[in-house]
Amino acid sequence: MNEIIDDDYREFIADLKRRVAQAQATAARVVNRELILLYWDIGGAVAKKQLVANWGDSVVEQIALDLKAAFPNMSGFSPRNVWYMRRFYRHYTSPEFLAQAVPEFASTQLTSILPQAVAELAMGAKNGRNEDSPD
Repeated sequence: MNEIIDDDYREFIADLKRRVAQAQATAARVVNRELILLYWDIGGAVAKKQLVANWGDSVVEQIALDLKAAFPNMSGFSPRNVWYMRRFYRHYTSPEFLAQAVPEFASTQLTSILPQAVAELAMGAKNGRNEDSPD
C-alpha cells in the first residue's frame, strides 16, 4: 500500500479533504439558513395570530410547550426563545428596518415579500396593537 503514497496521491487526498470540508461548511450554512427562516416563520405566525385572534401573551408559553412536546429531540422551543422569534420577526419587519433594507434588497428575490411585510405592519399599527411583550 505504501508504494501508492506519492505526491500525486497526497494531492488527491488533499483535494478530497477540501471537498469534504467545503461540503460540511455548505451544509452548515444551509441548516443555519433554514433555522433562521423557521424562527422567522414561527415568530411571524405567532405575531399575526395574536393580532388576528386577539390571543394574549400567555399563548406564547403554550406554543412553546406544544412545540417542545411535538419535537422532544429539538432544542430552541423554550418560551423565551419563542418570544425571541416573535421579536426577531417584528424587528426585521419594522418600517424603520424595511426603509433601510428595501434599497439593499432591490436586486434580490426578497423584494417580493417586503411590500407584504410593510402592509401587514401598517395594518397592525392602525389597530393600535403593541405586540412587544416583556419576557
